[in-house]
Amino acid sequence: MKSLPFRSALLGTAVALTLTACQKDNTKPENPSTQRPLNTAERQTLNSSNDFAYRAFGALRQEDPQENLFMSPLSISAALTMAYNGADGTTKDAMKQTLGFQPMTDLEINQSYQSLFALLGGIDSRVTFTAANSVWHAPRVQLAPTFAQTNQTYFGATVQSAPFGNPAAAATINDWVSTNTRGKISTILDATTPDDVMYLINAIYFKGAWTYQFNPQLTRPEPFRLASGSTRNVDFMTLLRGKYLHYQDAQQQVIDLPYGNRQYSMTLVVPQGTTTLDNVAASLSSAQLSTWLAAADTSSMELHLPKFKLASDKDLKPMLAQLGMGVAFGGGANFGRLLANNSDGLSITSVKHKAVLEVNEEGSEAAAVTSVGIGTTSVPPSVRIDRPFIFLIREKSSNAILFMGQLTNPQ
Repeated sequence: MKSLPFRSALLGTAVALTLTACQKDNTKPENPSTQRPLNTAERQTLNSSNDFAYRAFGALRQEDPQENLFMSPLSISAALTMAYNGADGTTKDAMKQTLGFQPMTDLEINQSYQSLFALLGGIDSRVTFTAANSVWHAPRVQLAPTFAQTNQTYFGATVQSAPFGNPAAAATINDWVSTNTRGKISTILDATTPDDVMYLINAIYFKGAWTYQFNPQLTRPEPFRLASGSTRNVDFMTLLRGKYLHYQDAQQQVIDLPYGNRQYSMTLVVPQGTTTLDNVAASLSSAQLSTWLAAADTSSMELHLPKFKLASDKDLKPMLAQLGMGVAFGGGANFGRLLANNSDGLSITSVKHKAVLEVNEEGSEAAAVTSVGIGTTSVPPSVRIDRPFIFLIREKSSNAILFMGQLTNPQ
């Protein structure tokens, strides 16, 4: 039987942080957080996701170490996990190893993402976190029941047919994307074709504000030191009476700025002295970050941080191949658990990741999209962050990394 031409795109995570313009100094949580201990499978899944985050970040920054970079590792790993649910054989093994899921079972992996997203959505009453998933398929195909049920049960995916090739199909999917990212990402598809079989879409939305907001009246241009040795003037924000974690040694300083009721934070790792961004990136890991934060003290020192915007558009196939997933992209790929009928000759044809970030006095606003296509084979008195640095946006009790990047040239 001739295999169907098959294309699918997976929007990994579309995340948006929108913030309220409030100038009061919020020193106490409005409501207690809803922390709970993670079970063993959840902890293993998060450790795997975070380990993948550092490996993916390291591989992506190697492409151009001096350029700005922004990504959502949670988006990428969640998106690829939905695709993983349709993989089989050596393709499944390679994806599992690359994502770091061994020795976990498929059930444990999927249950962990389900409970993680629920935890992230309710842990901080001053932060909004939502996750939504959908599966769009051509009316002529039938999904493998286990594949459909798994994504419905654990990712909450809505399964719906769409008339691919008709402009209404792309419009409907893009409307879903816009709705579930609160308008921060308006489109993922330019058009569909009659040969398309499936699109899997995952959207995540995050809304929060700094616990201690920067005073916009104190924002003014100051020099930022570029890696080349030159400087350029950018708008620096000033935090006068905030509280944040601060660690410093001869090689780097670490600043952990809280959002909302302090469950979420932006963690900045800034080289010190002759240490370079490459040196910091090479030493960065979950264990190292935990060590720095455990040694950090609460600080109220005046903080100067550049306002900045980042936009990143990456083809992730080279990075994923480098990390061990290359078999999923070639003629030997096996996605036999995807369709109920013939799934021969399918492989991942594209993995694209777009992400944007804006950091200002009120907080941070970010959005990220991951598209996976499947087809036929073819200690001073003040702290001044005035040089390139690495940063993470994470939930602190679970240590889940939502975003990760580096700022080398503020825009």
